[in-house]
Amino acid sequence: MNTDNLHELIRRYEDHVDKIYNAEHDELFKWKAMKTWQDEWFKPEDAFATFADRFNAARKDFSLFIDNTRMHPSAGVVKLWEKEPETVERLFCDVLFADPHGDVSAVHANMDRFLEEYEALRQKYFPGNWSYKQDRHSASIFLAMNDPSFNFAFKSNEAHAMARYTDFGFSIGAGASFSLQNYYRLCEEILTALREHEILLTKHFERLTPAHYYDESLHLLAFDLMYCCRTYGYYKGLVVPSTGKTIKKRKTVPDISPEELARQEAERVARIAELQQQIEELEISCDEFEAISLLGVEVTSPAYGAGTVTDQDVNKIKVRFSNIEKSFILDIKYVGRSRFEDDEDIVSAFTEYGRIKGRIKQLQAELDALS
Repeated sequence: MNTDNLHELIRRYEDHVDKIYNAEHDELFKWKAMKTWQDEWFKPEDAFATFADRFNAARKDFSLFIDNTRMHPSAGVVKLWEKEPETVERLFCDVLFADPHGDVSAVHANMDRFLEEYEALRQKYFPGNWSYKQDRHSASIFLAMNDPSFNFAFKSNEAHAMARYTDFGFSIGAGASFSLQNYYRLCEEILTALREHEILLTKHFERLTPAHYYDESLHLLAFDLMYCCRTYGYYKGLVVPSTGKTIKKRKTVPDISPEELARQEAERVARIAELQQQIEELEISCDEFEAISLLGVEVTSPAYGAGTVTDQDVNKIKVRFSNIEKSFILDIKYVGRSRFEDDEDIVSAFTEYGRIKGRIKQLQAELDALS
């Protein structure tokens, strides 16, 4: 692992603590959410009349930790509880929160089982409501809230960015190849480095109030480092560990003065930095679209009738109808596509996603030419 890059990222986080912890950005809300969860979830059994009451009280300070403008997985928990209260309670208490006895592979297995059974329940009662789906991010937040000294919150793009810029060396993977064990290994490497930054830790703990969870394990800080590095652009200007490729020397034009060459080079470097920043901001804006999972959601088509989404690549889906499987691109310009329950919201979101990806492609082409 490239620990030089890791320590540099921690220093950049430290340099901006006052900004990211202030009232405008308030990244400390994560520690408040954890404190509320711990205070409410672990109250005596008779403190709440129902599981839903306990769950709502525990999650009340989550803010955007799990839910966002399009996805509402924590809100969906209560909706599903209203349909099958015993099943939902079992999935949380006996499956997701089952004691792994210190075994990360057991946590991974519990998470996968929880997601599989929860999704079956959602398809049973809310087949058209994609916003209630759970994923590894939301499940990891619940795990981190429930046992913060053992579990780590997870967000895919943030984890992969940190692994890439620190040359982690182990694959975190995605989908069927996802490795929670390797992700926790990355987090442990971050913890080791964080403990060497006493000034940062002093600043961090001084900003916590009685309303915040005092996380001495630093597990939540490790996640916040990854989140802030990507969100606030702390990777900018950081050299990615060598790929082994040799960069050829640029040819100079003899009839251009050294001063002009220097000016052109300065302009080129400045434009590269500008393009990288624009691409990074656009890629971050894609996160909320890429988090929308439509797998298992029911659709209707004038030509083929009712169907179910069986495969998805962000804005490209496959739908299985009674006697045929068809592929569609979710964009407002394609009028012959299948329709969802909240069709306008879904299609407008993925139309915007397509526009952003097109812009990223244009900027990347210019960046490649300059590089």
